Amino acid sequence: MGDENNFSRRGFMAGGAVIGATALIPTPLERLLNVLSTGFIHEAQAEANGTAGARNYINILMAGGPLRYTFDAWMRTNPSDTQLDFNPMVATKYVSSGGRVTGVEYSSFNYNGVLVPHMFSHTVNSSAGQRPLTDLLKHMLVIRGFGTGFDGHPFNATVQQAPVGGVSSVMGLAADYSSKTFEAVEWPNRGAYGNYMSLKGKALNKLTGSPLHSLLEGFGGPQGGRVKGRDLKTRNRDAFDLAQARLRAYAQSDFAGSTVLAKNLSNASDLMKKGIGNIDGYWTAAVNRYRRIIESSMRQSGLVGISDIPLISDQGNFWRVHVADGNRGLTVHPDFDMRSAVSTMTESGGLSEGLALAEYVLKEGLVSSLNIQVGDLNNVTLRDAANGVTMAHTGIKDMHETGAIPAVLLTTAYYRALAAGLLELIDQLKKTKVNNTDLWSETVVQIISEFNRSARANGTGSDHGFNQMVTSVYTGAFSNGPYVVGNISKGGHGGGYTGTQGIGAAIDGYNQAGRPTPTMAASTVAALLRVPKNPYENLAAPLVELSGNSLRVMKTAKIVG
Repeated sequence: MGDENNFSRRGFMAGGAVIGATALIPTPLERLLNVLSTGFIHEAQAEANGTAGARNYINILMAGGPLRYTFDAWMRTNPSDTQLDFNPMVATKYVSSGGRVTGVEYSSFNYNGVLVPHMFSHTVNSSAGQRPLTDLLKHMLVIRGFGTGFDGHPFNATVQQAPVGGVSSVMGLAADYSSKTFEAVEWPNRGAYGNYMSLKGKALNKLTGSPLHSLLEGFGGPQGGRVKGRDLKTRNRDAFDLAQARLRAYAQSDFAGSTVLAKNLSNASDLMKKGIGNIDGYWTAAVNRYRRIIESSMRQSGLVGISDIPLISDQGNFWRVHVADGNRGLTVHPDFDMRSAVSTMTESGGLSEGLALAEYVLKEGLVSSLNIQVGDLNNVTLRDAANGVTMAHTGIKDMHETGAIPAVLLTTAYYRALAAGLLELIDQLKKTKVNNTDLWSETVVQIISEFNRSARANGTGSDHGFNQMVTSVYTGAFSNGPYVVGNISKGGHGGGYTGTQGIGAAIDGYNQAGRPTPTMAASTVAALLRVPKNPYENLAAPLVELSGNSLRVMKTAKIVG
């Protein structure tokens, strides 16, 4: 049937960009159709060879290291676990008396056999109305009880992304087995907080400005060099016809993947017809859709145990919020109901854009591995006990001086926003089928921060918890979650940090002695990515095994001591 190289990108550009003897500068659509058709062929080849490639991977970074106890830093997860040695900074719910909040507690409930924090008993907003947060739990794996033993924001962020030198990072691992146009993309640039490595030389595309336009600007370029009588519309139509002819020819060949590609020509045609002309129409609407869902979920009032009882400060250190203005702990005024703090909060910098970017590039088959971020707690309205001034503040995620009572309200709002946005992304990916499989089943999302927090026993704040790290992972590869792996200590650090707070503990029979390192978490994530070889497993075995759509926990999580 001819030479397989005739279907290469170079061959296509030669045929699509030369008219007669005159070389033309490719139009944006010609460029995009080129890479899309190449991608379809590569994916068909991979499927035919039984190498479906890695699952899509999205890494969400919360730089700063916020408290995670209301969300995914799970303490007592099994009814057979020992009772907690209570520390107020790990609280998940308020207690009240006389019509006002008087304290905090660690409250959980049983979902599918796992004790999960109180926040998941609520609903959030979505495009289709209210939905239970337990929908997220079905696809959730918590990896806890690991650490580095060393302080430092950038160090602890980067070592989780690339825990072993000389091998691919987690993101690079997903990119290594990708056949997508852009194997790896990062927005915004993580700088010192990023760590990407690909042993197969897959490039990381770092985006700036408007991320989707930044990603696809390489398809642009000048429109000069046209031959007389061939306008842009004609060239784009011819480019589409040429790309379709290329795919049809490959489908009729005897090359690897031809049968697979023949079955998917209709999907390929639909995607190509959209071209890049739908970017502007998609982008603004999608960002606004995510923002509405995120902010309305963040601001929701009347949440049982969170915002259904007045929050009136007694001006003690429990009532401080660490704000960017002066980098200080602001004590909340006693004539201020702190529930108002979340009613004005806005999305955490870039979350809407990041999720909209993820939705587009995954649905369009452009990217397989993506880094995005979540910003600070924005526009938190507070009245300062020091001067009586009420104003909007930025609550920073490095929450040293945020006390136990504001922490429950603010982190619940923060993680409700993240969870609502993630559920919207999941819904969109479920609607999109690739080779009769929905995209959510082919995607893994991981949420990381430098560390969880070392909880002060007096409830006045928290510090860097580099020995009590946690990460959570979400995937459509299973739907009977939640799951939790990793052991934690019942005790704290001692001194001012007593009480159960998630300090990593050894796992019996594990191939890492003592408290596991971030390699344990990376190895466990790799087990979900469907890569042919897990480069971390000899140093730290994965704690789960995925067979079909069933997840098996290899070592039951427990509280030690």
